[in-house]
Amino acid sequence: MNAPRAYTFAELEVFDALSSPVWVVDLTRGARSWVNLACLPLWRTSSRDELLARATEPPSQTARTRLDALRRRFEQGLTSVDRWTIYPDGAPLFVADCKASGILLAAERGEPELAMLIEARIVEADSVDPLERRSVEALRYLGELVSFYRQDGAAVMRNPAAVRALGDPGDGDQFAASFADPSHAADARASLAAGRPHRADTVVRTTGGEQWFDTEVRPVLDPVTGEPGVLVTQRDIRERRARSEQLAAQAAELRVLAAPVIRVGPGVLALPLIGALDRDRLDVALAALLAHLADARATRVVLDLTGVAAIDGEVAAGLQRLVRVMQLQGVAPVISGVRPHLARAIVGAGLDLGVPCFQSLADALRGA
Repeated sequence: MNAPRAYTFAELEVFDALSSPVWVVDLTRGARSWVNLACLPLWRTSSRDELLARATEPPSQTARTRLDALRRRFEQGLTSVDRWTIYPDGAPLFVADCKASGILLAAERGEPELAMLIEARIVEADSVDPLERRSVEALRYLGELVSFYRQDGAAVMRNPAAVRALGDPGDGDQFAASFADPSHAADARASLAAGRPHRADTVVRTTGGEQWFDTEVRPVLDPVTGEPGVLVTQRDIRERRARSEQLAAQAAELRVLAAPVIRVGPGVLALPLIGALDRDRLDVALAALLAHLADARATRVVLDLTGVAAIDGEVAAGLQRLVRVMQLQGVAPVISGVRPHLARAIVGAGLDLGVPCFQSLADALRGA
């Protein structure tokens, strides 16, 4: 099979005979490298050299993503047809239906370079819906991932953010393949089968590895074919997840710190309970206490309530559970730090601890 032919810029001048604009884009720089004469009025310039000499900004991240995706299509021998909004330097913008294809340009030295040849058909301004144009541009520059799938899972559209994260759209069940956990894809499809949208935090396979996304999946109709399709929008929540995990770890650490088990004498342990108590913190206290009982060979434990902010019915029941567990372990519990307001709360909760109570930890240790 013969290699594709490489063209020189001089050979491209055959396009000067056309009344429709044609130009070539350097895929590496993202800048125009050649234009036909029909481009000159659109860019309000009198010569090709003047237009090509104009400085151009480096492509944005979105434009770079589109160029890279187009390069991959051209390398496969494919073309792309899309409606573009063109912003000429110092001239009114225009809308054009553009056919983009790959073309090899002969280099002065070295191998030919792949470039993009654009053949444009200008679209009359009154035939373009302004809302549609703005919606398309917003979709291209949106930071969230937007993908459109057929029911069989083939991806037929991805905005630039989704292309960067997930790769080019294509055949095969790319919908299921994008989820790191197959159950997430199954849950989403179960909702779709029932005609319901589905939203969940999911781990997604991306070009940079597995990442957490807030994923919303909706059943929709394909506006091109009319067939049922799937619209997926995804928002990166790595920072939110990391923050939540950090807060959870800090909370767990604080719960442990709020229930330190201290050896205060031969066979005597003290368990100071600090701050606002709830079921989780009492469970942490019980686990910490049980972990120390065997090693310490404790015969007596002082539950110190000096640092407890308040006691309600749930906390009172939890304390009663702590006392009962210690008794079943053959350990004699006592309670210290029972200040007047805590005493009233214990009585008000109808709690009969059935163990010695003391006003302070020092009193309890002397009694122990």
